This record gives sequence, structure tokens and C-alpha cells, in this order.
Amino acid sequence: MVFLMLKKIYWKSLTPLVIILTLGATILWAHSGVKDPNVMKRMKLMSSMAENTKILGQMIKKQIPFDDGIAMSSMKKIEELSEATPMAFKINASDPKSEAKQLIWEEFVAFTEMANQLTDDLATSTIKTYDDLRPVLMKTAGSCKACHARYRE
Repeated sequence: MVFLMLKKIYWKSLTPLVIILTLGATILWAHSGVKDPNVMKRMKLMSSMAENTKILGQMIKKQIPFDDGIAMSSMKKIEELSEATPMAFKINASDPKSEAKQLIWEEFVAFTEMANQLTDDLATSTIKTYDDLRPVLMKTAGSCKACHARYRE
């Protein structure tokens, strides 16, 4: 009986570790085999943007508790990453793992304007209460979706 209880506790304590390792491996696998450092830099930037957007999404779904400090930090990080996006794509680098369409460089001014619009939108936003999450998340998700629809494979 004691053995079964210890076994149950052991597996419960391992579950978070397994989840963390699985998520880490997924991110590493997605970026594994990328040879071009410019493409790798872009992929890491986009992954970081997704991670910070996910935090806001988890708060709005009440999967994690609302914390205005964490929410603002995530929003500011997305703003910084959005501002850095045009520079990350300035060099027309290619890699078989890249999902960037050639259209980015053919329409680089429009691509840059999309990134700058998100930067500007977030620069004028604040998250002080739970109710402030939705407008920020909608702006972010809308901008990401519009850009990905046009410029991502």
C-alpha cells in the first residue's frame, strides 16, 4: 500500500518536468537543422512573440491568474519584438525550415508598416485590469494573423 502511494506521488512530481521537457524539445526540434543564422534569429524572435502572446491568452482564459505586472511585461516584450521584426527580416535569407514567403522582401515597406503598426498600438496600450487584456490581445492577434496570412507559408 505504501509502495503504491509513493509511486503515485513520484509520478505526480514528474509530470510537470515531463511537460517542460516536452515543450522545450518541441521548440528545439522546430529550430533544429536551421543552417542560416539570420533565419534562426527570425525564428527565435517569432517564438518569443508567440510565448508572450500565449501568456496573455492564458490570463484571458483564466488558465493562469491575472497579474498586471506580468501582463504588462509580456505586452512590452511583444512591442519590442514587433519593433525588432523589420530588422530581423532585412536580410533576405533563406533556409528549408523557413516559413517566410519571398513576398516579404518584395513588399518590405508594407511588411515593415505592419510591424510598426503593432508596435505603435502596443506603445499606447496599458494593462492595469483584467478587462484591459482583451483589447491588447485582439490587437496583437489581429496583427499577427494579418501578417502571417500574407507573409508566412
